[in-house]
Amino acid sequence: MIPFLREAVSGLFSKPSTEGYPFTPKEAPVGYRGRIVFHADKCISCGMCERVCAGGAISTTSVETEEGQLITRKFFLGSCTFCNTCADFCVKKAIELTQDYHMVARCEDDLVVTGTYLKKKPVKKAPPAACGEAAEPAAEGPKPREDGLPVQDPAKCVYCTLCAKKCPAGALTVDRANKTWTLDEDKCVACGTCHDVCPKKCIIM
Repeated sequence: MIPFLREAVSGLFSKPSTEGYPFTPKEAPVGYRGRIVFHADKCISCGMCERVCAGGAISTTSVETEEGQLITRKFFLGSCTFCNTCADFCVKKAIELTQDYHMVARCEDDLVVTGTYLKKKPVKKAPPAACGEAAEPAAEGPKPREDGLPVQDPAKCVYCTLCAKKCPAGALTVDRANKTWTLDEDKCVACGTCHDVCPKKCIIM
């Protein structure tokens, strides 16, 4: 009898074990990593997030259109470990892990976060002026490529290797000793990161 009485008395001073009505969502603790938000307008299609994802939760599909590639990136929360590695490696901060912990779903499609964006085709240079028309004076130094890939200006480059370190695709190799700048065209995604970080503005795109 005494144990039952002790339990009854302790229950008078303890919090209720059931949820109140109406239900009030609880706030996630500081540092909690929940549902992913993908900002497709910031994505440069470097593919770094997909390569570093340990759970294989990220996939990419693309469709060729007249304007360029229509790219869709998918994040499957059912395979995601919420480690935040994809967000850490994203140079454009296009991936964000929020504090939203509501991920109960009736079907797998509800656990898929997607984002679609258009990777436009490189703009071709204007044709040379016709006979009799005034042509623009030729600019000194290297000119931008028609395919949008970066071009180095050896006269300005100090071979600091910053572009190679920041390249998300690992497409650049810089040798300071021999003063060489090499671009792997198969890896380059023309994201413009090397152009943005160059302190001497010697990369043309």
